[in-house]
Amino acid sequence: MEEPEEPADGGQSLPPVYIYSPEYVSMCDSLAKVPKRASMVHSLIEAYALHKQMRIVKPKVASMEEMATFHTDAYLQHLQEVSQEGDDDHPDSIEYGLGYDCPATEGIFDYAAAVGGATITAAQCLIDGMCKVAINWSGGWHHAKNVLKEVYIAFNPKAVVLQLGADTIAGDPMCSFNMTPVGIGKCLKYILQWQLATLILGGGGYNLANTARCWTYLTGVILGKTLSSEIPDHEFFTAYGPDYVLEITPSCRPDRNEPHRVQQILNYIKGERHPSSPALLIPPSLWPISGGFPQYHLSFGLIFTPTWKGNLFLA
Repeated sequence: MEEPEEPADGGQSLPPVYIYSPEYVSMCDSLAKVPKRASMVHSLIEAYALHKQMRIVKPKVASMEEMATFHTDAYLQHLQEVSQEGDDDHPDSIEYGLGYDCPATEGIFDYAAAVGGATITAAQCLIDGMCKVAINWSGGWHHAKNVLKEVYIAFNPKAVVLQLGADTIAGDPMCSFNMTPVGIGKCLKYILQWQLATLILGGGGYNLANTARCWTYLTGVILGKTLSSEIPDHEFFTAYGPDYVLEITPSCRPDRNEPHRVQQILNYIKGERHPSSPALLIPPSLWPISGGFPQYHLSFGLIFTPTWKGNLFLA
């Protein structure tokens, strides 16, 4: 564990925990869909010297028993089987969310144990009071659908798990949204204002340079730092051409969100839905168990409020 530099506020607040080790980055680099992404993200964070302002914690590897806390035995056994040689065509792989951006490649079980262990490490740092914010940018994959259904219930949180996948960013091959890191950063700032224990995870992001830009910018947001527009010289500098800047410009993609529809969604979340307004695309399984929205919480990318049951929730 490395000690951070003195924080800007004179030490009145705890520095964020940053989950990192060379071995962990090397393991995360092995995922075929995002090769070397973990190295690019860490290298850019290091180039901006942001790591010096955080407490660096080496992650543990999750044991089978720990993973079985969140996943079924059948899923873990399947993961072990396909991990031997890799098998995207196994009929159970699709059911378990394996394929496309999460292929059933050789060694996938060890990868899952490493990423899961890193997230558990980050969560434990929060539970132990070591920090108020813990970051695991290589965590946040959400393909194990079987564990999600119990999460979609309303609550008044004592802690937050924030998944900030970068596949919403303009220029990502997924083409889902047309966002920039600035927009995601505003959501992050809003959550951080709650001053709750907050676990920051990554997720998708298939334009590797833009993902590194995004998560480095968000790390700066967490630290309250304004980063230079010019990308510092470092190992992956040439990947940021031709402009070599941190900013990401949105595309010319038209905004087809209708203002009244957006307002309907906001009103619904806030509990201000007018009786005559049509039903929204929020299934009953996501409705609050109390029957109302006395207090609302927004998690970027999702309109739901995951519950912190017992000690922690991991996604």
